[in-house]
Amino acid sequence: MTKICITDGADKANGLKYIKDSVGELAAKTGATLSVSNHGERRALIYDCPDYYSDILQAEIADRVAEVIVVGYKYEYFKTAVKSCGLNETEREILLTSLIAADLAEDKKYAFDRVKAVNEIAIDGVLNFRLKPLKNKWKDVAEYMPAYFAGSQLKDFVSFLLENKKKRTYIDDQKVYDNYYRRLKRCSLMEGGDGEIVREVLLSNCGEVEIRGALPETDEKYLKEFYGDRVYFTQNDNAF
Repeated sequence: MTKICITDGADKANGLKYIKDSVGELAAKTGATLSVSNHGERRALIYDCPDYYSDILQAEIADRVAEVIVVGYKYEYFKTAVKSCGLNETEREILLTSLIAADLAEDKKYAFDRVKAVNEIAIDGVLNFRLKPLKNKWKDVAEYMPAYFAGSQLKDFVSFLLENKKKRTYIDDQKVYDNYYRRLKRCSLMEGGDGEIVREVLLSNCGEVEIRGALPETDEKYLKEFYGDRVYFTQNDNAF
C-alpha cells in the first residue's frame, strides 16, 4: 500500500474538503481508504492506496492540491492585496475571480509540477517554500492594479480575458460543467455571495456558455454583459 498525506492549517478546511470531495470517486474505484486526522492547528487527509493505482490517485490529488493553491490561496491573497475601489461587492468578487482566471492554467501547471510526485504534501508549506516565484508574480499583479476600477473597466477587462477562448461551458440546473461535462466547483474555494455561477464560468476559461434552466438575476445579468451572443439556451437555441 502507498500512503498519501495532505495537510494544511485548520483554518483551510474548505481546501481539504474540496480535495476529499473531488477525488472521492476515484479513490473508491482504486480501492483506497481515507482517514481524516486533526492535530492542533493542522488537519490531514491520509489515503492508503494499493500500489498498482497509486500513481493515478497521486496525480489526481496533486491536480486538486494545485487548484487549492492557485484558486483558494490566490483568492485570499488578492482579497487583501488588491486595493482597487469603485466596484460594488459582486463586481469586486468578479474582478478577483477574473484575476485568478487570467493565469489559472499557467499557475496550476507550475504548482502541479511541484507536487505531482510527492506523497506528503503540506499545502501551505509548498506555497511558502516551493512556490515563491508564483507568490512574487501575484504580488506584481496586485501592485499593477489601478486604485480605482469602474464597472465599464471591469467589462473591458473581462472581455479582454475572454478573447480567443474557444471551449464551451455548460450550466445545467444552476450547476456548472466543463466541455467534458465534468462538474466544476472551484468557487467553493472562495467566498460565497451573488454571482457564484458567473464566477465559476469565468474560472472555466471558456468562450461560450450553454444554459439549461433559469438563472439567478445577478448571474444572468453578468453573463449577458461578458459573453453577449456567445450565451445559448438549449431549450430554444436562442442567444441572449
